[in-house]
Amino acid sequence: MDWVVVVDDDILNLKMAGHILSKHNMRVTALKSGTALLGFIKSNKPDLILLDIKMPGMDGFETLQRLKEQTPLQEQIPVIFLTADDNQESETRGLALGAMDFIKKPFVPDVLVLRVKHTIELVRLQHNLEKENERISAELAMASRIQSAMLPGIFPAFPDREDIDVYASMTPVRGVGGDFYDFFFTDKDHLCLLIADVSGKGIPAALFMMVSKIVLAENAKAGKMPAQILEDTNMMICANNPEEMFVTVWLGILDISTGILTAANAGHEYPAFMHSDGSFELMKRKHDLIIGAFPNMRYREYQIQMTPGSKLFVYTDGVPEAANSEGELFGTSRMIDALNDNAGASPRQVLLGVSEAVGSFVRDSEQFDDLTMLCLEYLPGKKEQ
Repeated sequence: MDWVVVVDDDILNLKMAGHILSKHNMRVTALKSGTALLGFIKSNKPDLILLDIKMPGMDGFETLQRLKEQTPLQEQIPVIFLTADDNQESETRGLALGAMDFIKKPFVPDVLVLRVKHTIELVRLQHNLEKENERISAELAMASRIQSAMLPGIFPAFPDREDIDVYASMTPVRGVGGDFYDFFFTDKDHLCLLIADVSGKGIPAALFMMVSKIVLAENAKAGKMPAQILEDTNMMICANNPEEMFVTVWLGILDISTGILTAANAGHEYPAFMHSDGSFELMKRKHDLIIGAFPNMRYREYQIQMTPGSKLFVYTDGVPEAANSEGELFGTSRMIDALNDNAGASPRQVLLGVSEAVGSFVRDSEQFDDLTMLCLEYLPGKKEQ
């Protein structure tokens, strides 16, 4: 049963409102002053307050103001003002104070009942929506923690090895995202590196990301080469992809003993490679179609010869497509400049340098894509301990 408190110094108005609302299965409490209401609300929480504006002593405006001050925001009770005036200034003032509506006196029974019921229902729906938003926020936070836990996040990644240094980071724009990276040894001498970007955002992208990451890793750990890993992953995803989502992937396997990096690209961004002279450039080798679009796709491989001190930088499109307030994109040219500014630094510092360059460019502009990066440095002069 809905509970309505009516506050009016006129006993006839109190009786009339109580009679009308009681007939429609509402509980009604009558109070004759704003002071009485403020005391009553300290220990009671009705669904709605009908508050007269013109009352001796403390009027309705002051009563509402004090009511707002003494009640926490999440516990505030909706108020409808009762008035016999047609004063637009009064309505404006009342709405500015937080009143939900105005009802004119003398009461029209049907109007009184409908406005009371509609206001109570509106506030109830609003509270339910707030609770649902809180639940969704909590679930998104949990999903973000789960997603982060699935990505390598402990650095140095391989403390028992000195022949490589690798660092990676992911910054999702919506708590959870579709980007991911991974790196792991398939055997003592072969390091697999991958970075990927799933279509879409939010929970669907995060779920698809987890599936894609697991399938890619399982195929890589079976000892396959990059092209075969992408082909088999594509077949498995296409076999069960009712939402027709897709993922771009760059995947490489580094032979530590020779420095040969064999890679394949499924519609992903071009990697950046640092030559022996210390300069980065994009490795614009042709890439093949995204994973998840068509079964039976064939993927091509290419090789990069890494030498002592070589670095490889891979990333998702959130880096070049980061935009400033004018809509200008950060672009690959600025990215290469940022890489060259930090060419002599460790992989961790390289990523920090690029991230700072992106941040300085976009400033406070809202971004719409995740920012994910990975950098590898090849150090064959240092042997495994």
